[in-house]
Amino acid sequence: MTDIRIQDFGENSKPDTNNDFVMTFNDNSESKTRLKDAYYSMVPDGAQTHNNVFRGSNLGALDSTHIANIQNGSFKGMFIGDYFSINSSNYVIAGINTKHLKGDNMQLGNHLLLMPDRFSKLNDGTVMRSDGKTTHYMNDTDTTEGGLAGTKLYKTYMPLIQQKLEADFGSHLLNFREVVSTHVDSSGAPDKAEWRDAKLAISNEVMVYGTTLNGNNKNGSWYNIGDDDTQLPLFRLDPDELTNHRDWGFWLRDIRSASEFAAANGSGDAYWRGASNTWFGVRAFFLIG
Repeated sequence: MTDIRIQDFGENSKPDTNNDFVMTFNDNSESKTRLKDAYYSMVPDGAQTHNNVFRGSNLGALDSTHIANIQNGSFKGMFIGDYFSINSSNYVIAGINTKHLKGDNMQLGNHLLLMPDRFSKLNDGTVMRSDGKTTHYMNDTDTTEGGLAGTKLYKTYMPLIQQKLEADFGSHLLNFREVVSTHVDSSGAPDKAEWRDAKLAISNEVMVYGTTLNGNNKNGSWYNIGDDDTQLPLFRLDPDELTNHRDWGFWLRDIRSASEFAAANGSGDAYWRGASNTWFGVRAFFLIG
């Protein structure tokens, strides 16, 4: 490379992180690094920092390097909004170590909390998007009797979503403990719940909006919220996720009344509807590690 004085380099007032490079020189050798790679390389490894950086890069298929960097707690090369592409599905990193040390009788190690980029899929490839006509994902009738545990979603659809996730992630799909509501009182407020084993779950209002809004917490927020009491970094860092990128909205697990569940609306507002409403899809979360 011909010697050039630093002061002779042209000024770049509009750097392009995808096409501009940083040049480094060492004796008679030189190298270049893409601007965006240089930036992310300076972010310290670990859940605390990576939970606060949104990137949105395609990580490709999950591989042994990803798993090693999850399990060792560095989370190197993985940031909020990044996604894995597996079997025609994109799974977005929504949180890092979100449920670390949580649960009633187990302590989880290092993990990623993932969600589909729009909607969950069943084991046969069916996309859990609403169609306004035939989808009754929460229940076929407007009832919250039996809590979340009594819904068609929990009893019928979630096991089929789990089969899809097991096929995509194998042994890296983690088991965790989750609070599941099991009963509502005469006013429609949940008043019973229990810890259950889970490999996937439905978000609550706090995970999406950072607070309780439409859920009925008259008997205490534990029945709707459980230990998922922190807003996911994905929704905190990327407001477009609050509208599901203007796709159809998705159900939340918070019970509002004897007939209604909370939902995240496609227009960005926190909402609620009767349990048989056909205008909301399903976007379940799960953990890998």
